[in-house]
Amino acid sequence: MGPGHQGGQHQGGLMASEILVERGDGATAVVTINRPHRRNACDFAAWTDLKTAFEQLGADPAVKLVVLTGAGGHFCAGDDIVAFAPVRDNTAQADVWRARIQECYAAVQSMPKPVIAALQGVCVGGGCSLAMCCDFRVADGSARVGVPVAKLGLVYPTIQLQRLAWLIGASNARRWLYEAGIYDSDECERVGFIDRRTDGNVVAAALEFGREMALAAPLSIAGAKAQLNAVLAGQVEQRRAELDAMVRRADESDDFREAMRAFREKRPPRFQGR
Repeated sequence: MGPGHQGGQHQGGLMASEILVERGDGATAVVTINRPHRRNACDFAAWTDLKTAFEQLGADPAVKLVVLTGAGGHFCAGDDIVAFAPVRDNTAQADVWRARIQECYAAVQSMPKPVIAALQGVCVGGGCSLAMCCDFRVADGSARVGVPVAKLGLVYPTIQLQRLAWLIGASNARRWLYEAGIYDSDECERVGFIDRRTDGNVVAAALEFGREMALAAPLSIAGAKAQLNAVLAGQVEQRRAELDAMVRRADESDDFREAMRAFREKRPPRFQGR
């Protein structure tokens, strides 16, 4: 058990997770951060359980699309600084905590399936970082996004800054960080932080946004996502063997043969991810 591990209430000797996973039609899953009392700011247990949820869903061949959201009208207020406070001055424990956050981000970003953040309310600090680890972001008009580290006397971690600059461009990233503002959904749409606005249910809108993606060939999605992540991180040469292997696997896959049959028979393909 990690530093400051604080899960939910004990149920039958187990800690009740505050990360909820709801399976939809079998091909989709909705992951909800259920800590509305903290505007879904995550403590060590929540970061751990969120990481585990994405690792498990990523390994499940039945899941083709994941939506990440928060309970109670907010996405995520980042790291729970109240829960972190007792370990902040213990360098070893604080490093374990921070490493777990980065592991959680990595589990979301590297998941070999489309991940869509469904944003409403607060999406700040580490919550903004979490949203950027998703492939896409769908938001309603209540969304408020920002990384106000300059009002806290902190410096944004470089890997998060890299993601922000990829997403909204260096000039907008500079302005967001220097102003340390909280930006509404109009601004977020203007700079490209969000991919779609909705006036309705944001989770339903996110599922609809990803509907066609869930029908695509899983090996193609996994390969394209790995390639894009490598390109953006400047790791293409470092990961060349892995990426080339993914291309070969798709070329030799049952799904490729199924796509050829479906084309000849003029029907939609039925992909199995193998």
